[in-house]
Amino acid sequence: MNKRHIILITALVGVALIILTGIQTYWIRSAVKLREAGFQRSVAEAMGDVMSRLEKAEMSRQMKKNKEYNNLLRAIDSLDYLIFQETGRMPDDEQAGGSFNYQRQQEWGEVFEDNQWKLVKKSDSARINFPGSDSMPIVRSDLSERARQLNRKKAFLLNQVFDEMFNSPFTPNIESRVTKGQLDTLINMALKAKGINAEYEFGVFSEGRNIMVLEKNASFRKTLMDEGLFFPMFAGNGYPTGDYLLIQFPKQTRYLVLQMSGMLMISGGLMLLIVIAFAVVIIAIFRQKKLSEMKNDFINNMTHEFKTPISTVSLACEVLNDPDVPKTEDLLHSYIDIISQENKRLGVLAEKILQTAILEKGQLNLRKERTDLHEVISDIVRKIAIQVQIRDGSITPLLNAQNPVILADRVHVTNMINNLLDNANKYTPKKPLITIATENRNNGLLISITDNGTGISKANQKKIFDKLYRVPTGDVHNVKGFGLGLSYVKFIVEKHEGEVSVESEPGKGSTFRVWLPSGEK
Repeated sequence: MNKRHIILITALVGVALIILTGIQTYWIRSAVKLREAGFQRSVAEAMGDVMSRLEKAEMSRQMKKNKEYNNLLRAIDSLDYLIFQETGRMPDDEQAGGSFNYQRQQEWGEVFEDNQWKLVKKSDSARINFPGSDSMPIVRSDLSERARQLNRKKAFLLNQVFDEMFNSPFTPNIESRVTKGQLDTLINMALKAKGINAEYEFGVFSEGRNIMVLEKNASFRKTLMDEGLFFPMFAGNGYPTGDYLLIQFPKQTRYLVLQMSGMLMISGGLMLLIVIAFAVVIIAIFRQKKLSEMKNDFINNMTHEFKTPISTVSLACEVLNDPDVPKTEDLLHSYIDIISQENKRLGVLAEKILQTAILEKGQLNLRKERTDLHEVISDIVRKIAIQVQIRDGSITPLLNAQNPVILADRVHVTNMINNLLDNANKYTPKKPLITIATENRNNGLLISITDNGTGISKANQKKIFDKLYRVPTGDVHNVKGFGLGLSYVKFIVEKHEGEVSVESEPGKGSTFRVWLPSGEK
């Protein structure tokens, strides 16, 4: 898969993800609007229940008042009958002095009290004259004491009737029919019955007087007028009063979002899952492409590495088999030595490929034994010193560890140290100066290998332990190798439960540190 195909796939998946995100966003907005409409419908139904309860309470009060009024009228009729029996004349006969005279004066006004407008009575005076009273002359002189008492009782009952008529204004205002506490209780009950537990503010607005006559909180008056829901009050009798109940939910959006939190979390989780899956796929594609390129480099390098010794061995064999070439002892010894060296080189390359197999499987059974790392290091230094000295360099062992013996797999630890020293030599362009030092630290052994080579940048330091990775040098065959050495080092160190790290700067060389536990309690 080339770079163009990867870019095309990434673009297509990105466009699909954007479209899917847009659809999901539109669906969520539609769901929120639908939930909001359902919320307002439930509020309207709840307020309808409130109005119904208020109208029933008003009807109950009116029925009770009418019953009391009718009882008073029946009592007055009974007194009229008794007065007629006592005097022989109808009580309303003026000639007989039976008429009653009632006078009353009232003055009403509006005051703002308890955070609301109220209609209050400023003054009230009443006067009733009846036959036998001190202020009314008696036309008939034969009015008995019993008739006088009956007239007093009738005057008392008439006064009650008139009180019922005049104690309230003829068209009672809304604040005299309902209280703020009563409204709050009814609204709270109705909302809970509809499953609504959101905070609310309410008020009662009089259209005729253009004032808010009742309100729960004065600071929300403007918000109620601008954003509140209006519901007409006492409109069931067909005669609107011009009064409206206003209700508003200050935290409505938050309440609805919390109500939909489960759905929103699932939706957000699915979107996040899709984005993560998309990212993982893209990363996997790029890693696969990179791995493919690294494997191609590995095959090219391996082919080149194998081609040289095979060609050399083949050429030496042809010379030895050529009957025209004189077979002197020195010539035979020289070509046999060449074949032997190239055979060893092929053996080293084969070992590298075996290391690749080990890394691919990720499984390795270590054969740990008591191993003196100073002996191992000295043996490796002796073998590699020849290669370093040929390049006019030096390798200096500083074996300062007091206890160099650890439990380790001797073969793999030897390969690990050999890889580090071989890299120190290969990646130093001229006169390699290599130091390998040991010291005991944290119940283990610390091995430090320092060189004066090309160094490694910070970006590449994070990748050099990856399988098949090689630091770019501009020429694949500039430094021979397969990109397996450091990944093998890390694998072996971790199998021994150790640690490996690097410190390096471009142009200033590198220091690799390997810590291995002693393995002994």
